[in-house]
Amino acid sequence: MKLTTLEGMRSEIFVPVTPKPVFTELKKPLNECKVAFITAGGIHKKDQTPFNTSGDFSYRIIPFDTPSSELMVTHGGFDNSDINKDANAMFPIDRLHELVEDGFIGSLSKETYTFMGGGGNVEKFLNETGPEIAKKLAEQGVDIVLCTGGCGTCHRSATIVTRCCEEAGMSCCVVAALPPIARQQGAPRITAPHVPIGSNAGEPNNVEMQTAILKETLEWVRDCPSFNSLKVLPYEYRHNV
Repeated sequence: MKLTTLEGMRSEIFVPVTPKPVFTELKKPLNECKVAFITAGGIHKKDQTPFNTSGDFSYRIIPFDTPSSELMVTHGGFDNSDINKDANAMFPIDRLHELVEDGFIGSLSKETYTFMGGGGNVEKFLNETGPEIAKKLAEQGVDIVLCTGGCGTCHRSATIVTRCCEEAGMSCCVVAALPPIARQQGAPRITAPHVPIGSNAGEPNNVEMQTAILKETLEWVRDCPSFNSLKVLPYEYRHNV
């Protein structure tokens, strides 16, 4: 029996297709791993050229010894106020240094890379930005890459770049405020705290929450059983507008 009455008929409903699985199993203890953190949330150093908020596929180089006070955000797709209070809410660079000092992870990459995923060119992120970032991180001997994204398009761009890192042999996880987008776009692993976009890594200036989200995300990189698996984290923050 045919399902259509007219040969070649197509549905008018767009059905997205999840990309092919990419999954690199982590084979080292966390305390021996070199970790990098990338973000599509428009974070950059204050002395760097801001991102073009109408659409940008470029990236910025951020040395990992950069103080969080020297970071800012340029992004028009979500409320930036939490990042303006504390860049660690999206890019938890201070918390990562603390995890190294505590012996929870082994080390951090010398530098990392940030971009503005909103309105981004999918083909450029897939074929240029993503592979370039993955190559640079792999050359530094990175084992784990964590990533955040701001708006919905950011989550898509973040996932594209994260998949490139996974394909290059690193174990990756998207810390998502919009987990359905990361999942549909084929993120290798996803953690999802109950937070608004712009505060994926936790409430601004809440060191305890940010640390817990990072630790559980790193543990999920270690323990995640298969591609595209999601872990909802028990941390909630509501932005009071």
